[in-house]
Amino acid sequence: MTDSIYADTIVVGTGPGGATVARELSRNGQDILLLEKGRDHQWPVGTPLAYATMYDIRRSREGVLVRRGITTGGSTMLYSGNAYDPPSFLKEDLGIDLSRETAETKAELDIRPVPAYFYKNYSGTRRLVEAAGELGYAMTPQARFIDPDRCDPTCDRCLFGCSRGAKWTARSYVTDAVKAGARLITRCDVRNVIWQSGRVKGVAVKTPEGETVIRARRVILSAGGMGTPMILHRSGIRGSGTHFFTDPMSVMLGVMKEGLGTYHEITYTFADESHVGEFVMGNVGAVNALMAQVISGNIPCLVRGLQMNRLVGMFIKLCDEPSGRLDADGTFHKALTKTDERIMAKGVAKARSIMIKAGVIPETIAVAKGIGGHPGGTAAIGRVVGPDLQTEVEGLYICDNSIMPISGGIPPVLTLIALGKKFAREMLGS
Repeated sequence: MTDSIYADTIVVGTGPGGATVARELSRNGQDILLLEKGRDHQWPVGTPLAYATMYDIRRSREGVLVRRGITTGGSTMLYSGNAYDPPSFLKEDLGIDLSRETAETKAELDIRPVPAYFYKNYSGTRRLVEAAGELGYAMTPQARFIDPDRCDPTCDRCLFGCSRGAKWTARSYVTDAVKAGARLITRCDVRNVIWQSGRVKGVAVKTPEGETVIRARRVILSAGGMGTPMILHRSGIRGSGTHFFTDPMSVMLGVMKEGLGTYHEITYTFADESHVGEFVMGNVGAVNALMAQVISGNIPCLVRGLQMNRLVGMFIKLCDEPSGRLDADGTFHKALTKTDERIMAKGVAKARSIMIKAGVIPETIAVAKGIGGHPGGTAAIGRVVGPDLQTEVEGLYICDNSIMPISGGIPPVLTLIALGKKFAREMLGS
C-alpha cells in the first residue's frame, strides 16, 4: 500500500455499527472506504476452529474474560443471534429515539422467535422452562436474527459462526455496501487517527505490506468497545478508555439424573427477562456450556463430556457497573464490583434452583464466572462524543458500543444497527 489512497469517508470496523453506516452512506452515493483489522475468514465458520481464528479472547488483570470477533462482520459472526430493543435510557436520558430504525430493521430482517417446531423436541430446554414456571419465573421464546428455513434446529453453533447462512451477520451489510461502491480492505490495523488544528485528516494503518497513511475528510470509528478507545488513546483524544463494562456472564453446567439434557439444543432460545437492568438468565446448549467451563479454566469439567447427552446449561448475563478501564499500553482492568457480585450471586442462585428442579444432580453443577461479550462504555456520549457522535476533533465520529454511557445488560446488536441507520441518515440530512 502507498499513501496515495484517499476516501471521502473512512469507516473503521465492520461490525453492526460500522457495516450499517457504510451500507447507508454508500447506497446514497458516498465515497466509503471500509477498514477491517481481521481477515475475511471462511473455512473456520461454523466449526470450533472459530475460537482459534476469529475470536480475540482476553482476560483482564482481575480475571474477567472478554470475547470479541476480529473478522469481517465483527462479533456478529460469533454472537447467539438474539435481538433486543434498545435500552430505554437512550431515549429517556439522551433523547436518542431509535424506534423508527428498530421497527424497520425488525421488518427487514424478519426478526422473531424461532418457530415452536424448533424446540418441540428440546427435552432438556423444555424441562428448564417448565421448572422455571413452577418456581415462578417465566422463560419465554427469544426474538432472534435467524432464518428458520435455513437453520438446523440441532446445530447450536451460532457462537462458532453460521455456515448455513441462517444467522444474520454484519457481513451481509458489508456485501451490500461493496455492491453499492464501497471499498473494503481487510487485515488493515488502524493505529491512530491523524488530525491537525482540530480537524481530521485521515488514519495511519498497518497492513501485511507495511505502514501507510490513508487520507480522508471524515473518519467514523466502529472498532468496538475495546478497539475504538485504543485508537483514541494512540491518537491523543482525551477521555477514552474509562467506564468500561462487559455484560459478563456466569455459565452453568450440570448433569441430569435421568433423561436427556440440552445437547443438540440451541443456546439462548428461552430467557427470563424479569430482572433486566440487573441480569437475564436463559438456556445454554450442552456443548457451549462445556466450552465455557474450559475457557474459564475449569479443565476437569472436560470429563463431563463423556456424559454429553445428559448435560444441561444455563447462563446469567449481568448488567454490570461501568467500573473498568483500558490503558494506553493495551492492558485492561475489569473486576466485578460488590454490587455486581451480589446481583450475579442472586442470578446464579435462581438458575441453580431451576436446574435442580428440572432434575440436575446438585453436586454436578459447575459455574464459569466472568465471561464478557459486550464491551462498551469506553467512549461514551457526554464524555468523548456529543449527541451527534462527533468527538472533539471535527470530522471524527464514533458509532459502536463504546458510546453507551452504561450497560443495557442485553445483547446490543439490534441497538447498534438502529443507531448506525439513524446516525448515517442524519449525516445525509434525510
